[in-house]
Amino acid sequence: MQIKIKPAISIHQKVSNAKDSVDLSWAADLLRGVQSGRSLQAAADSMDISYRTLWNKLKGVEKSLGCRLLLSVKGHGSTLTEAANTLLKIVEGVELQYASINQKQEAIFQARLDELENFDHQKWLICASNDPILEAAIQDSDAFELRTMGSGQSLERLLSGDADLAGFHVPDDESIQGVRERLSSQGIQAYPVMSRTQGLMVQKNNPLAITQLKDLARPEVRFINRQKGAGTRLLLDRLLESQQLPAKKIRGYQREEFTHSAVATAILAGTADVGLGLKSVALEHDLDFLSLGDETYFLAMSPQMVKRSAVSELIRVLRKEAKKMPGYQEVKLRNTLKAN
Repeated sequence: MQIKIKPAISIHQKVSNAKDSVDLSWAADLLRGVQSGRSLQAAADSMDISYRTLWNKLKGVEKSLGCRLLLSVKGHGSTLTEAANTLLKIVEGVELQYASINQKQEAIFQARLDELENFDHQKWLICASNDPILEAAIQDSDAFELRTMGSGQSLERLLSGDADLAGFHVPDDESIQGVRERLSSQGIQAYPVMSRTQGLMVQKNNPLAITQLKDLARPEVRFINRQKGAGTRLLLDRLLESQQLPAKKIRGYQREEFTHSAVATAILAGTADVGLGLKSVALEHDLDFLSLGDETYFLAMSPQMVKRSAVSELIRVLRKEAKKMPGYQEVKLRNTLKAN
């Protein structure tokens, strides 16, 4: 939640021993709506009220002020009268005068509101693509609950309001640009937290001599995939497309696992020969690894969420651990993955 303070400007008249109030702030919003849309209907739409309600309320304001505010010309919409322009200048002058004061008060009250939201709050929910560093950090934290799922699904949960943060990864700047545009349209930002190396995990000593992506199409090679919607699955499909390598030629393309570790375990157990995954996971399971490049892992959230001390600490821990973990690096803004 975000606090927004604006002055409420109104005038009061005594009518039959009762107070009749005219909300000039509302009237100014109406006039601005007409200015931008050139019609009462456009103003009604922008204010999310019915045309009839708007019309009746407008007539009540005009009656109280004793002047007309709008002139309607058939086929040309509505225009503001001289009285309306004067009224709008008066209200906007008051709003401008108090703008800097309101901003300071908003910051003060927002900090208090954040404290209130933190009071007796159980845990912030993170929906995130599988990552061992993130999982270890959440395990040691009392502030968050982690649910592992694909990058796309994680972002959808955040956008729908079902999650407080989303963890996802993309292979290059072009990919993140489109994601950022969609997130920013809903007031959400994506923050890069670590860079990780992705590639082909193969059995120890690489007995099938797998050296490039095209080897996945060899009939004797058994592949194991990630689930649909996973960022690693999207990465694979993108690499296959760049080499014009049909997925149907890959034995095991339809076989899915939900984590990097599950893919590595299957290879270690001998039920698969190769899978796409993290270098850190391959090393952990004593598998050979053929790098395809680096990608950036992001946390997405509202600007208010990133200001919370628990979130700032989480990002600090992730970046610190990424410097120490094999297969991870400090965040780089330009990352591309290659199709060998």
